[in-house]
Amino acid sequence: MPRDYYEILGVERGASEAEVKRSFRRLARELHPDVNAHDPEAEEKFKAAAEAYEVLSDPDQRQAYDRFGHEGLRSGGFPAGGAGFSSVEDIFSAVFGGAFGFEVRHGPMRGQDLMHAVEISALQAMLGASVKIPSHEGEREIELPPGVQHGTQFALRGHGLPGANGGPPGDLRIVIHVIVPTDLSEEQRELAEKLEETLEARNLRSQQGDDSFFSRMRRAFG
Repeated sequence: MPRDYYEILGVERGASEAEVKRSFRRLARELHPDVNAHDPEAEEKFKAAAEAYEVLSDPDQRQAYDRFGHEGLRSGGFPAGGAGFSSVEDIFSAVFGGAFGFEVRHGPMRGQDLMHAVEISALQAMLGASVKIPSHEGEREIELPPGVQHGTQFALRGHGLPGANGGPPGDLRIVIHVIVPTDLSEEQRELAEKLEETLEARNLRSQQGDDSFFSRMRRAFG
C-alpha cells in the first residue's frame, strides 16, 4: 500500500503550502544521493519525497488526494506516481532549478505519461465499444472489449509527452469509468430485470475481485 504523502514529508494534513515546501527542501538536502552516498536507499527516499511534494504542492491534486487518497489521483486523471519524473536529477532540476548548488546531470529522460478518463455506459461496458481518445498527435480511436470493468486502465505505449535529451516518450494511459444508468423508465426496468434473470455465474466473474461490475449493476437495478 502506498505511503501517506503527509507522513513522507513529515507535515500535518492541514499544513500550508509554505510548510509543505519548507519540509521538502529540508528532506531534499538530507536525502539527495549526491551528498548521501552512504545510504543505498537515498535515491528512492528522495523520489518518494519529491512525489509527495508534487501532489501536495498542486491544489487540484491535493484536493483529490485529501478526499479519496491515491485512488482519487488515479481516477481523477492525474499522472500515476506524481509527475512521472525518471531520475533524481530530473526531479531536482524541475522543482528547484538546481538552486541548492548540486550539479544536475542532464541525461536521457523519459517523457511524462498522460492520463485520460473515458466514461461509458453499463451497456457499452457489457457489449464493448469504440471510443475516441484525444492525444497530442491527434484523435485516436480504440476498441474496448466486451465486459470491460470500471477502473480498468489501458496504455498506448509511446503516445505520451516526448522525452528529453534522447529519452523515450511517455505513455497515454486511459482509465475506464463505467456509468450505471439511473431514473429508469418502466420499460427500461423491465428490460434490465429480464437481463438479470438470464445472468449466470460465468457472466459475473470480475477481473478486479469479488465485487464485480455486473454484481454492482444487479444491485443497482434490483
